[in-house]
Amino acid sequence: MKNISLSFGGAKQGGLRSGATLWPLLPGQAINRWHVSEAEVEYFPGTARPMPDAIDYRFINGWVATGDLPCREALRARLLTRDIRLPPKVDFSNLYLGGEDPRVDFSTFCFRPLLIRRWMRCIITADRAQTVRLAAETCGGMHVWLDETKVLAHEPYDRNIGHSAAFSADLPNGESVLTVFLEDLHERDTSCFFKLTLLEGNGVAAGILAEIDSHSMREVEATLNGLRTDRLFYDKGTVQVIADYLPDRPVEIELGPDWHPSETVTMNVLPDGAGKSAQPIRFTISKDSPAAELFDIAGLRAGCISLTFVVRVGGVRIERGLGTSILPPPLSLNQSHIADRKRVALDVMSAGGKNEPSRALVLMALGKEPEQALRLIESALPSVIERHDCADFWLLPLLWIYRKHAGTQLPDDLWERLRGVILNFRYWLDEPGNDVMWYWSENHVLCFHIAQYLAGDLFLEEIFPNSGKTGLEHRTQAEKRLHRWFDAIDEHGLAEWNSAAYYPIDFLGLFTLFENTDDARLKDRTRALLDQIFVMTALHTLESVPSGSQGRIYEKELFAGAATELASVAAIAFGGNWYAGHDRAAALLALSDYEPPLLATSFAFPPKGKRLAARYTQGLNMNAKLSLWKCADAQLSSVAEYKTGELGHQQHMADIQLSGHMLARFWVNHPGDLKVWGGSRPSYWAGNGINPRVAQYDNVALVLFDLTRHPHPIRFTHVFVPVELCDEVVVETNWIFARVADGYVGIYGSTALVALQQGLFAGMEWRMHAEKAAWLMVAGSADVHGDFSAFRDSCLAHAPRFDAVAMSLTLDHPDGTLMLPFEGELRRAGAPMPFEPLSIVPQVGVDSGSLHPWTVMKELSV
Repeated sequence: MKNISLSFGGAKQGGLRSGATLWPLLPGQAINRWHVSEAEVEYFPGTARPMPDAIDYRFINGWVATGDLPCREALRARLLTRDIRLPPKVDFSNLYLGGEDPRVDFSTFCFRPLLIRRWMRCIITADRAQTVRLAAETCGGMHVWLDETKVLAHEPYDRNIGHSAAFSADLPNGESVLTVFLEDLHERDTSCFFKLTLLEGNGVAAGILAEIDSHSMREVEATLNGLRTDRLFYDKGTVQVIADYLPDRPVEIELGPDWHPSETVTMNVLPDGAGKSAQPIRFTISKDSPAAELFDIAGLRAGCISLTFVVRVGGVRIERGLGTSILPPPLSLNQSHIADRKRVALDVMSAGGKNEPSRALVLMALGKEPEQALRLIESALPSVIERHDCADFWLLPLLWIYRKHAGTQLPDDLWERLRGVILNFRYWLDEPGNDVMWYWSENHVLCFHIAQYLAGDLFLEEIFPNSGKTGLEHRTQAEKRLHRWFDAIDEHGLAEWNSAAYYPIDFLGLFTLFENTDDARLKDRTRALLDQIFVMTALHTLESVPSGSQGRIYEKELFAGAATELASVAAIAFGGNWYAGHDRAAALLALSDYEPPLLATSFAFPPKGKRLAARYTQGLNMNAKLSLWKCADAQLSSVAEYKTGELGHQQHMADIQLSGHMLARFWVNHPGDLKVWGGSRPSYWAGNGINPRVAQYDNVALVLFDLTRHPHPIRFTHVFVPVELCDEVVVETNWIFARVADGYVGIYGSTALVALQQGLFAGMEWRMHAEKAAWLMVAGSADVHGDFSAFRDSCLAHAPRFDAVAMSLTLDHPDGTLMLPFEGELRRAGAPMPFEPLSIVPQVGVDSGSLHPWTVMKELSV
């Protein structure tokens, strides 16, 4: 492949080089089309050292300012002496076409500390000589050159926090070249991006150079941006890509090569099976060929998969990433007793699944396939030895394996290696280390403490080389830490409430502790918390799909909620549909003696004709106030008063799930990012850029957004409606009504809802272009509301009225007029309705009856 040199080369035609494609650049617009070099990656750990143990066990949900880790200390030392200069030559082998997103975004997740740098270049032109003003934003380091002159050195290097700097540049009449050096230190999830925005200037354009004419380049860009899968959800058949834009000349496109259709994604950007690849699939899009078949889903694992489409033009590579959801027919765990469901699940898990140590534990417990168990354990060891982030998750089943099976089934040298891995691990941040393992969230704190407790208990008299402590000292220290963790959860509940991504991580630790401790008090506390989590999970699970408001969420939980680790746990716990292959925590449940409260199954599967309501709090100082309305056909869940008006993270505020289809889920949010299928937190659909004000009354959720509170670049909110799964959809100016089987949804927007016409979510996304906006979400069912037409009439009878000046939403309700202000309490008939009860124990009511703690209930009655 020919690479474009730093000087761009080529003859000029009419003042521009041949192959230049330019787009007008107006004040307020960002340059988001660039030539990009290959990433230069440097392992950059810094010098190992202990860190102060500043964990206060007051867990928050979102970003934690950890202070500089050794890797960042080393970077700051390097910055004191280095000088970034234009190199004599850079090969730009890729083109970045940003589409709607004004940022040039390389956000991703790295398990070890990596310093990653790239060079970017574009053409910039002016119709007259002038001084322009620009603004640069990044979290890492960014240097900008105009031709050969450096015009900006901006190096905040503030982890995941963007900083802006304005600067001036003297543009000559005609053509110049902008060059950008971007570098950031990747410590786990990393917001790696830059944005270069024109503040002042006229007659300016910017663009790229390729060995095709400008018209053809625009055609390629429009074709790539117009690609989407013909469905968002697949339960059978062939995944097909279609083009919303058909070029006037054929465009050759390739899927691959760094993809594999059997590998679902963890956080959009991370395939679960890193290292696998498939043969590239090539196809052509043209006016005569608007679609192409990619692959059949038969035999693929359920979940979300990531697709990278590549066009090679004039010696450079252009990419566009998309995703889709695979959900073939599930297995059924319909056995009446959990012990029988566990046995069936273990047999399935032993026969196949992901390459995880939990599966090795299953094989060893069943006495099956020792060679496969050996391979699974050996594949897990490097991540623990190298102290990758999340190594604490991998270590827990390895400790279980050693405790229950050491010296059996596998070669002696494996057991000796595993013993060494356990002894040499870094069990807490006050031990020496230069890793980027995460010690600050409630799930990681739990897992580290359990790992330290069990490792110390295994080797009481041994010295652990990394800490210099004996096993007994480790166990004693970890026991105190564990009780402090349980004390915090007993007082505040879980910051990551209902999370289909992170409840399973809690389960990894809790099941491991439950089965491997001889301490009666720890076992009792573990059982009590497991009971509580299973009740909360059951309340928010409808037809085998964990849904509802969640403290942390990714798009994979939204678009494939039935194929998640929490769904796998729920299937074994309560029965129902099961997608095997997401069994890291479910395997531990199946091997344990633990059984959830019997009442939980009734919460997960309410009988026809029954309605459930639940209210309770979770999170630090009861900052997450949860409400639930549920029947056999529909479920509405929301969180009230959670950091209203603040910048958001991964919190999922409200949604409606219908039981007629496992993927029939509806929600609204303010996008945190415009990159579809991107890796940001918050992302396009998961979480919120700016948090809304939310309140719920019975089957109605009121949602208010005020985007004027922060200078966030995205100025709309939107709703997801899985139209392709619905039996009926009615769209009106401000309302969308949907039916799936006997479940109903009504969604209202305070200004006209604008349907997305192109792209991956065309026909299933509606936007509201208003900085101050109100949404109303109404759940219903045939049992409660009669036919679909009657439900629509009942929604319209609410007659919602939004006052953008007062920032309040008012609606009519049979129980009295409801009014929600952005600041203040929900009011009914003029009287304030503060959230009650303030208890971390779920309070449950049946058929509009009073609420009672679940602990005093028996078979949906008090």
